[in-house]
Amino acid sequence: MDNTDRRGLGLLGWLVVWLGCAHAVSGALGLRWVQEVEWPTDLLAIGEIERAARVDVAIVGSSRSHYGLAPSAIDACLGHALGRPTVTIAANRLAASSYAADLVARGLFSGERAPRVLVVEVAPESLNGHHFELDYNVGATAELEDVPECLAAAAHGPLRAGACLRPFTRGVENLAFFLHRPLTEHAHITWMARYAGGGQYCFGTPGCEARNAQYDARHAGRWQTRVERVLPKVRRERFVDYHIEGGLPGAHLEALLARAKADGVRVLVLNLPVSAAYQAEVPEAAYETFLAWTAPAAARHGATFVDLNVPEWQARDLYVDPDHLDAGGAERMSAAVCERLVGWLR
Repeated sequence: MDNTDRRGLGLLGWLVVWLGCAHAVSGALGLRWVQEVEWPTDLLAIGEIERAARVDVAIVGSSRSHYGLAPSAIDACLGHALGRPTVTIAANRLAASSYAADLVARGLFSGERAPRVLVVEVAPESLNGHHFELDYNVGATAELEDVPECLAAAAHGPLRAGACLRPFTRGVENLAFFLHRPLTEHAHITWMARYAGGGQYCFGTPGCEARNAQYDARHAGRWQTRVERVLPKVRRERFVDYHIEGGLPGAHLEALLARAKADGVRVLVLNLPVSAAYQAEVPEAAYETFLAWTAPAAARHGATFVDLNVPEWQARDLYVDPDHLDAGGAERMSAAVCERLVGWLR
C-alpha cells in the first residue's frame, strides 16, 4: 500500500469518525427531528411531545391532518364527554406518505411512550408505492436501521439510493439546521406545541380564534393558487403507476398497525376529506384500489378504518385550499373524530 492509499484510507476513517460524532452529538441534544420541515415535528414541538407525561390521543399523518385535526378542539370535546382532562398531540409531516407516518409514530408514540389511542391519517396518495415525495420522506425520516430495506426498495423502483443513505449524514444536517436558525425563528411552533398540542388551528381561547382568523384571511388566495398550480398535476404526479402492494408506504402502514396492536394501542385509521374539486382529479380506479386495500389491512390488525371523504364533507366553504380544511372545517372535523374516540377512552 503506497502513501496515497494510506492517506485516502486515513481521510475515509476520519470522515467516518466525524459522521459518527455528529450523529452522537445530535442525538444527545435531542435534534432528531430538526429538518427543513418546520411544523410541527421540529425540535421545539418534538421536545414538548417527548416531555408529555401521558398522551391519550396521538395523531400522525400529513398536512391534511395538520390542518384538519386540532388537538385543542379534540381535548375540549373529550374533556366535556369524559369529565376529565385529556392530552392530544399531533405530529404530522408535510407531504407525508404512510412510510413517514410510521417512522414518526415509531419514534414518538411506541413502547413506553405509546398513547391510549393513535389516529393515523391515510389517503390514496399516502399509500402509493410511487409516492410523489417518497425520496424526501425517506431522506428526512429514515434511521440507520432502515437503510437495508430502503436500498432493497431502491433497487426495484424509482426510489433513489441517495435518499436511503441520508441517515449516515443526518447528524451533520441536524446540527447545521440547529445552528443555522435561532430557536425563536418560528415561535408559533413552540406556542402550538406547548399550549395547543400542535396542528395548524387551535380553539377555546380568544388568542386561538384570532390566530385562526388571521391565518385564513392571510391565505385567502390559497384556494385559487392551488387550483392553478396543484390540481393540474394531481393525476400525473400523485397517481403515477398507482399501486399499494409491494410498496414501502403500504408495508409501513401495516408495520405501524402491528406495532400499535402489540403496544395495546387502539388505532383509528382515518381517510380525511378533500374538496369536490380535488376529488375530481383523483383517478377512480386508484381510489377504489385504496379503499379495497385499506379497510381489510386495518381489520387484520384490529384497527378501525373510517372513510370521511364523503360528499357532506366536500363543500367548498370548509376548505382553505382544495385539499386542506380551514378553521371552521377543522373545528367540525375535530368534533366528529372526538365522538368516535369517547367510547375508547372511558
